Amino acid sequence: MARRILGGGGGAALAAALVFGSMTGTALAEDEAKKAHKEDKRIGEAAAEKELYVGKLALFDAKQIALGNMALEKTQDPKVRTFAQKLVTDHKQHLSDLKAWADSKSIEVATIDLSGPPGTGGSGATPGMQEGYDKKMEGVDERLNKRITEAEKELDKLREKNGKEFDKDFLSRVADDGKRGQDLAKEGMDKYETDAAFSALLSKTRRGIASNEKMAKELEKTIHR
Repeated sequence: MARRILGGGGGAALAAALVFGSMTGTALAEDEAKKAHKEDKRIGEAAAEKELYVGKLALFDAKQIALGNMALEKTQDPKVRTFAQKLVTDHKQHLSDLKAWADSKSIEVATIDLSGPPGTGGSGATPGMQEGYDKKMEGVDERLNKRITEAEKELDKLREKNGKEFDKDFLSRVADDGKRGQDLAKEGMDKYETDAAFSALLSKTRRGIASNEKMAKELEKTIHR
């Protein structure tokens, strides 16, 4: 019976196939690693964006609290005083709710008192997440500090006023800020609509800001310089 003998060419082909398979497997592994890194980076960027947005909300609250406290110190009008106290109470409550929600999501809320730089940070991330987070957070301190400086200038300018002039300018500032605050809340409601708890918080915040804006406008009409 004839014996079939495999030639050297067959062995070389098998070896080449094994090498090719090994190379293909390595390439696939590298491709998967790149995809995973890209996804982690995207997650990191999204986390940074959310933290930036929360920082804007915290700054808005801080400014409204500062406005209200200033009015409590300077106004002689009982109605303005009552409104100022409501403004402070509302925004302290919102800031507390915001921090409670942020804690549940491991998001750091910037501590802002309009007299010093805010705090920022991020932790517990993969290298890809950290890369995306760090890139998105570049210049955050500078941007937030710029916003804080602008708020401080507005507060300093208002602090120079007295009597009815102060009352009217205070109410006008609250009304103007109210428009921006509602836009800020709506921005988050649209962007984070899949986060039911956050959307509900922002919806409540927006309604509160709208209510205070309306009250400020109505009260301003009763004050004559």
